This record gives sequence, C-alpha cells and structure tokens, in this order.
Amino acid sequence: MTKLDKDASAPFVHPTAIVEEGAKVGKYTKIWFFSHVAPGAVIGENCSLGQNTYVEWNAIVGNGCRLGNSVSIYSHVELEDFVFCAPYMVFTHISFPRAAVNRHAVFRKTLVKTGTTLGANSTVVPDVTCGVGTFLAAGATLTKSSKDWSMMVGTPARQVGWVSAFGEKIDLPLLGEGEWRCAHTGDIYVLSGAELTRHPGPRDILKYVPGERLERMQVR
Repeated sequence: MTKLDKDASAPFVHPTAIVEEGAKVGKYTKIWFFSHVAPGAVIGENCSLGQNTYVEWNAIVGNGCRLGNSVSIYSHVELEDFVFCAPYMVFTHISFPRAAVNRHAVFRKTLVKTGTTLGANSTVVPDVTCGVGTFLAAGATLTKSSKDWSMMVGTPARQVGWVSAFGEKIDLPLLGEGEWRCAHTGDIYVLSGAELTRHPGPRDILKYVPGERLERMQVR
C-alpha cells in the first residue's frame, strides 16, 4: 500500500489501483486492490473503495462512503455521505440500452441520499432517488424512488418497513401515527401518515465533520 504524499491525512492508494489525473480524492480515503478512478470523478473524505471498484467521470462519492468489492459508480450517479454499497451491487445508467445506439447524451441522474444502504447483488435503475437512510435488501431491484428510512425488498422493490440510521428495524407501521426511539443513538423517529422523520439524538452519526479522521460508531 502506498501514500500519495507524506501527509498523514492523504488518501492511500494500493499499488495495483489506478487513480487517473483529474480525479479528486479526499483525505483519509483508502482505494484498494485493482480499483480504477477515472478523470473527473470526485470521491470525498474517509471513504473505503474495496477491491475491483470503479468510479467513472462525472460520478460523485460523498464523505464516509463504503464501496464493497466490484461496485461501479457510473457517470451521473451521485452518492451523498455515509452511503454503503455492498459487494456486487449494480447501478445502471440507461433505461433501454442497445449496443447499436449511443445514448450518452441522455443519461439520467441517480441520487443516493445520506445514510443509504444498498445490499449485495441489488440493482438501482437510473433516474431514481434513494431517500435518506433507505435500506435496499440484498438482491432487490429498485425501479422507483424510495422514501426516507424505508426498507425495500424484492424485484421490483417494495416497501415492507422502516430502518433506523443505526441499522435496526423500526417498530412502526407503514402508515399511521407514532414515535420510536433508537436505544443506541437516542434518535427519535416520528411517523406522520406515510412519512417518517428522524430527529437526531445527542450524537448524530450521520453528521459529517470535514477534514477529520472518521471514527465510526462501534457495536458492542
């Protein structure tokens, strides 16, 4: 493993990985075996890019994100902070691809909001927004935008519940009124109709502090 310079906060790039000139990589980020970051790609601070990952030009990876092995972030895909992409999940960026047709000019944006988890072997189609804290189950296919804190399963994915920022199922119905408190973070989740709102506790685990080494919350 090599450092790009002598600064302790500088990103680490494994010798087998390629970070092309014109790419931007933030402090404390680690880029592992056989990964490729293209010119024009933007990767934030405190990220981890697993083996064989790829970040294309015009793609954005926020702060504190974790990309599992063999995940590709294509052009027009934007990840906000603290997004987890499990191994082998897939973004697609063309709705109706044909080998004989070049559709680069009509790519549609995919936005993955803060705190989202995209499970192993899941698929996210273009032109959707993953709401804050969405939890897309392993093997699921997201074909439409998801609500904040929604738990999505199946193909096509459908909402079956709610998941907290800590990663636990919230004991509230899909529709109605109610409150739930996270025992780990002190967050309060308020259900009003079909929408769930999070009120962070004393330590907001999804609040990113720029320029500092990230200490992720430990499970005990």
